[in-house]
Amino acid sequence: MRMQQTNINCRRNWSRKFSLPSVCFLLLIGLVMMGCRSKDALLTDAQAAWDREDWKTAVSRYEEFLQGSPPSAQVAEVHFKTANIYYLNLREYDRAAEHYIRLIEDSPDFKDLELAYLRLAECHAEVKKFREAISEYENLLKTFPDTPNRRKIRLEVANLYYEYDKSQALVEYQKVVKDAPYDSLAEKAYLRLGGVRQLRNEFEAAIGPYQAVADNTQDANVRRQTRDQLATCYENAGKYDEAIKILEQTEPDPKAPDYFKKRIDGVRGRQKTRKLIQLDSGAPNNQPPQ
Repeated sequence: MRMQQTNINCRRNWSRKFSLPSVCFLLLIGLVMMGCRSKDALLTDAQAAWDREDWKTAVSRYEEFLQGSPPSAQVAEVHFKTANIYYLNLREYDRAAEHYIRLIEDSPDFKDLELAYLRLAECHAEVKKFREAISEYENLLKTFPDTPNRRKIRLEVANLYYEYDKSQALVEYQKVVKDAPYDSLAEKAYLRLGGVRQLRNEFEAAIGPYQAVADNTQDANVRRQTRDQLATCYENAGKYDEAIKILEQTEPDPKAPDYFKKRIDGVRGRQKTRKLIQLDSGAPNNQPPQ
């Protein structure tokens, strides 16, 4: 009898110490701790999968971590890691873009935000979404106006415009070379400037950019090829003597030592034909070929 009374008293004491709200609170704390351990386990599994280059398992664990209410301090980094795997390893560019966008929109103070912008633009470019890629490059430049990669990004923007808007591409290539020293970026921009002008049959306008490369490049093959294009522009502008001079002063390619000799013979032959036509028609000798 005393034992039963003791048990009853214990239950009453426990009940007074732990009310229903208290019990619920303790259960909630337990569930939260279990959830945290579960989230940590997902990150551990994801890292282990990444280490063994099991990319699909890694992104699966990272995306599972992002479901529900993950710890806010880790969300940005997990989005970044997931996006990088989709982009760099799985080549699933649209999926990568989704995570870069979430990161940029939700975590404007993320330590690698500039790189996230850059890779988002690259993902759009990979799937031929040129306008979207240009937009993200421009957003990057607005967000990080002092980035040391400004000219490199401008060149990427120009190359994207080159795919569908040659006029705007010319504008962008000019931004790369304006007030800048001659370097690898300038070389690429000058070659494209000359190339677009040549495609448009604007041969006089193409000569300047090509000449800049021919005079400054450190690459013998690039110099040789550029001087060849220079000669083509001079010839098409009706300046046969200048074309021949350029070719005569160009170092031969060891793999094709007779190429420039044949080119010179061809230019001289066309020059002779042109002169005969002009004599017959009475046209001035300095008119470009039609």
